[in-house]
Amino acid sequence: MKIGIVGAGQAACTLIAELIRGQFDGEIIVFNGESHSPYQRPPLSKSWLADPTETESLRLLPEPIERHHSIQWIQSQVKAIEPDHGVIVTNNVSYTVDHIVLATGTRAKKLSIDGLSSEKTHVIRTLDDVMSLTSALDGVANIAILGAGFLAFELASSLKHPTRTIRVLAKGIRALPQISVKAADRLLDATPASIRVGVTVERYDEDNAALITNHGPIPADLVIMAIGAEPNIELAHACGLAANEGIPTDAYMQTPHPRVSAIGEVSLHEQPHLNQRIRIESISEANDTASTLAKRLLGQPEPFHATPWFWSDQGDLKLQIAGLSARTDEETVLINSETECVVIRHQGDRVTAIEAVNAAKEFMAARRLFEQGTISLENLLNAGSVFSLLQSSRS
Repeated sequence: MKIGIVGAGQAACTLIAELIRGQFDGEIIVFNGESHSPYQRPPLSKSWLADPTETESLRLLPEPIERHHSIQWIQSQVKAIEPDHGVIVTNNVSYTVDHIVLATGTRAKKLSIDGLSSEKTHVIRTLDDVMSLTSALDGVANIAILGAGFLAFELASSLKHPTRTIRVLAKGIRALPQISVKAADRLLDATPASIRVGVTVERYDEDNAALITNHGPIPADLVIMAIGAEPNIELAHACGLAANEGIPTDAYMQTPHPRVSAIGEVSLHEQPHLNQRIRIESISEANDTASTLAKRLLGQPEPFHATPWFWSDQGDLKLQIAGLSARTDEETVLINSETECVVIRHQGDRVTAIEAVNAAKEFMAARRLFEQGTISLENLLNAGSVFSLLQSSRS
């Protein structure tokens, strides 16, 4: 069997690694649209941006797997796919495969702001993005970050410097709206950035190096847009395999076309933990969907059943989340000590997510509990900690 993988990010590389380790008997052609070898994205806004040394530390695949004899790397953008014939088209060449895997990921959203030049506008998604940003930092005194999610505050912590003022500008009424107020407060109390909410940007004043907003002028020598991402679904859309939100798949990552699968942040499928069909952007989603597909391709199919999890490093604080909550879910504080904070998100007695700040043991226990099934708020409060509830469930 010959497999063509479009994309070379986390999902693609997890699939490659699991196929190789599973003694896959076939060929793998990987289409990498970037000039770099596969690399990890999460450190780009965290440890690597704070101390950019060399790209080897970002390596995503172990060298023996990356250079495995069954893999052919194509350093070229894919322009089209023809599922009926198993064809993948680049600029100059067409490749025929038995199965096409779309692992095309997401791209950073951008805003067009009148008067703001491209030289002063940055996003963080690729290694080239980060290299462009670091090369532009010399002499910069004022950085404005548009958006107030995890990425914005990771950047603020990583870019902290005595000579810089960093301002996070939120369009909504609060920063970090995707997590509980209590967990957000813990993180925001430690951020080096100043925060403004309810901000609407009208234009950029080049003469005064400032964003003109409904809050008045805000100094900005450069602007970083951290306003979210959108899925790369154009290849799938061109052959009728995409919806507005992503690429629909079944529980085995199979699209409606028998020759095409989709994994990672573009895959739109049923999430058993949530009992709904949504697309999730996270490392766990990339790894778990890739593992599901690998099992199927190796002849040992198992439906997707993973619980989503997330993390964000912001300075000395690490937020880890097991599960996925709606912004309207209730929040109940379980632990709030000087060193740790654990917040339960829930709908009535059903726990939807557990947010842990500098409480890795609680986070890992939460993941194990979600794997066992539904978590009761009452049981969790009676136990006093997630770890204690896990221990009692095993006895």
